[in-house]
Amino acid sequence: MSLRWKISLLIVASVIIAVLSCSIVLRQSAARAEDDRMRSTVTEQLTNATAIFSETGVLTLNARIDDPELPKEARKSALKGQSVTIRSEVDGEEIVWAAAPIEVGSHTQVISVRASTKDSQELIGRIDQALLVGMIGSALVVGGVGSIVAGRISRRLTLGAQAARKIAAGDTTTRIADVIDESDQEVWAFATAVDTAVARLTERIDSEQRFTADLAHEMRTPLTGLVNAANLLEEDSRPAELVKDRVVRMQVLVEDLLEVSRLDAGRANPEFTRVDVDQAIRSLLGTMEASGALAGHQIDTHLAALNSTLVTDVRRFERIVSNLLVNAIKHGGDPIRLETSTRSIVVTDSGSGYPPDIVNTGPTRFVSAGGGGMGLGLVIAQGQARLLGITLIFSNDPVTGGARTEVIFPDEEAQDRALREYIESRSE
Repeated sequence: MSLRWKISLLIVASVIIAVLSCSIVLRQSAARAEDDRMRSTVTEQLTNATAIFSETGVLTLNARIDDPELPKEARKSALKGQSVTIRSEVDGEEIVWAAAPIEVGSHTQVISVRASTKDSQELIGRIDQALLVGMIGSALVVGGVGSIVAGRISRRLTLGAQAARKIAAGDTTTRIADVIDESDQEVWAFATAVDTAVARLTERIDSEQRFTADLAHEMRTPLTGLVNAANLLEEDSRPAELVKDRVVRMQVLVEDLLEVSRLDAGRANPEFTRVDVDQAIRSLLGTMEASGALAGHQIDTHLAALNSTLVTDVRRFERIVSNLLVNAIKHGGDPIRLETSTRSIVVTDSGSGYPPDIVNTGPTRFVSAGGGGMGLGLVIAQGQARLLGITLIFSNDPVTGGARTEVIFPDEEAQDRALREYIESRSE
């Protein structure tokens, strides 16, 4: 249910409760006043009838002596010398009685008058109808006005939500306050606060991206000379091996930084093609084993994609899976498992698992889960996945407690659309 209807229903319910409460009080007051009026009327009628009877001996004004239909409790009270009024039913009709003692000869008898409450009940009924009509009318009018007001608020929030989605999609030039009327102070103040937070976050992200790009480019030139110098070391001494190893690691780091900067700048252009999932994984594992990237670790594989295909950029897809495997090797523990299906790939290790920040918000550059490295492997995997329309879900295995990453493929429609757009762009 939308916010507009929730507010409208709340207003209508509040109006109904308020009007109903007032109606109950008003009806009770009207019924009490009408009862007092009828009792006063029959009492006055009884007084006049008693006076006329005492003077003339004639019963008038509908008065009776020892009326057999007079309630017993009224008769007893009258014989005790009291004047009473009481309600009772006679032949299904509600009657108001007034009774008092009267001397007839040497005997004390009871004189009484009666009056039907039919007119009073009709009056109370008309009051009930008027209150019901008033309640319904008030609910409709106030509910309509409330719906219009709530609709305006809901429309502003909807426009704000649309602007927020654009910001989430990467359009940081959008401002929520631009689509909110400044007259709506509360909503506009909220939108302004969100825009301020987005602006500061954008500045931080831009600064971080510039730092990454500048660092990579500034290191690339001296690194090239360092690589060439390391290649000139022909001796097999331990210091030479350490120098070559550190140079290789530095070269990988710079390449990773350049890859991150290209992803940040949006300069990466994937080359889509359709590949067999299981075959691509077998090929990747063979390449990683031959290059020593697996560092002697055995990967337990369960390939169950059933000859299904995936539209993707093979190099980037392999980079995602290889980064996940390398992360499992460096920061996890054996056994490491890789499972494929028609819709996803799951990489699980038996280490201590991902820290809460990665599970909750995803990987962050320069923050390593295992305390070593620059934390770029998962960042690159996530960036490549986003570029290919793939979703990465980071969690911890409920059984082993190790890190678990699920690589979810795009749906068939998205894959076909990506391949079609890529082919059209190549033909232009």
